[in-house]
Amino acid sequence: MNEIYIFNAAKLAVKSMVLVASVYPKPGLITPLDNSALDSTDYPCHIDGTMSLFQCLVNSVSAGSDTEALKPEDAYTILKGSSKIGIDDALRATRGKLSMSGHVFCLGLISAAAGRLIAQDRILTSKALALTASSFVRGITERELWRLEDERGTRVFTPSERAYLSYGIEGCRGEAEHGFIETLKAIDTLRKLEATHGNLTLRERLTHTLINIMSSNQDSCLAAHGGIAELIRVQEEAKHVIELGGMITSEGIDAVFEMDKSLRSRGSSPRGSAVVLATALYILELSEMKLTRSGYDE
Repeated sequence: MNEIYIFNAAKLAVKSMVLVASVYPKPGLITPLDNSALDSTDYPCHIDGTMSLFQCLVNSVSAGSDTEALKPEDAYTILKGSSKIGIDDALRATRGKLSMSGHVFCLGLISAAAGRLIAQDRILTSKALALTASSFVRGITERELWRLEDERGTRVFTPSERAYLSYGIEGCRGEAEHGFIETLKAIDTLRKLEATHGNLTLRERLTHTLINIMSSNQDSCLAAHGGIAELIRVQEEAKHVIELGGMITSEGIDAVFEMDKSLRSRGSSPRGSAVVLATALYILELSEMKLTRSGYDE
């Protein structure tokens, strides 16, 4: 594969994460003006973590291309090694504050899917990227989550694992294995907003889409730290904001800021929904790349 394909695909992943991090308002989440409601992690720290993932994402695109002749499930074994390096890089860059594990997992899978599709001379449509990425992790919830009950008392569980053990919430693993359903819905929302509300800025479209994601996403971070009641409460608050128009109406905009205040007062941060938004934006960016003699340009 032409190296510029690999570079540009990984570059778009980083760009998507930076754009989402820069969005304001984002209820409970890191923005350039606000720290995370969960642990006070700030914007510069998040950007440090994001930038540290570039090599991991380059490796993921390359792995997707290099293993295009293998069964997708077999290729995932190689991808897992790249993911571990990415998480270690993020922890090092953020001095242990952020692992970026959700981003590494979801955007890493999409990166590998892009590599595989390009190597197979296939078009990078949103559905092709989502389904190809999903094919890498068939059976992952059974392999990695069902076994957790047998490991109680033997190790410390991650937040996403705690969410599954307590409430059966599959988080990023479920989103990927089931075909990135929430992600594809977010892509549809972004496209409709651009077509019908062209007066909105990208920042406003991303905030509006994020609220839509929060209204239905089974966010493992919310469940792990606030319980199922907090997850349901955030979903209901998001639905209320949507009913008022979200970023399309003045009432909706006011409601977004009120929701932000409410989540911050409770220390609630829907990080899983932010990962879905970054993944959706990344897929959109990939699907809009143009093929040139030197590779894919934005």
